[in-house]
Amino acid sequence: MIDVSSSRLSSGVPRFTAWEEPDRWLADGTELDLRSRTLRAVHTPGHTRGHVVFHDAAAKIMFAGDHVLPHITPSIGFEAAPHRLALSDYLSSLRRTLALPDARLLPAHGPVTGSTHDRVNELLAHHDLRLAETRQAVQAGHATAYEVAKAIKWTRRQRRFTDLDPVSQFLAANETAAHLEVLALRGQLTHEVSADGIDLYQVAPAD
Repeated sequence: MIDVSSSRLSSGVPRFTAWEEPDRWLADGTELDLRSRTLRAVHTPGHTRGHVVFHDAAAKIMFAGDHVLPHITPSIGFEAAPHRLALSDYLSSLRRTLALPDARLLPAHGPVTGSTHDRVNELLAHHDLRLAETRQAVQAGHATAYEVAKAIKWTRRQRRFTDLDPVSQFLAANETAAHLEVLALRGQLTHEVSADGIDLYQVAPAD
């Protein structure tokens, strides 16, 4: 529950003043008997650390939340307590979704589509391409998430970073940082922190 009874921001957006814990936390694999159907809760961290999807095996449908979206890629690790390896978690969660029987995709945003697996494979291919582009940008001499984000194109329209609005620029830099962390985890980049606290990346030397 969110208390929005306090004054609103100047933009008219409610000011969130208090958060309460959920009434119940669902363990991974919990089955929810809803009389008309049974849903299985499957933990899929990445978009957020607590994200879950709900799989109805009998009806062959997946309530995917923000984990699998039909037309866009969800933001990764954009939450109050960021997790540096959020993208690594997300990619693992996508592969976990592939291990479930295929189902109609019922996302939090966008139209229902016929196959969760088809869209998951598209998302994995997208991130493979983005990881390659990120590594190429570092190889070209761009060392920070901000520099790399400026060096690559964004959205399906292949827009330049400078053409994005400020919020989209922030999300792009955040997503770039997540891809850099995965490349460092895989040993393809090296990572160090400068004296003023900036993360710096270089292509790892060949063995």
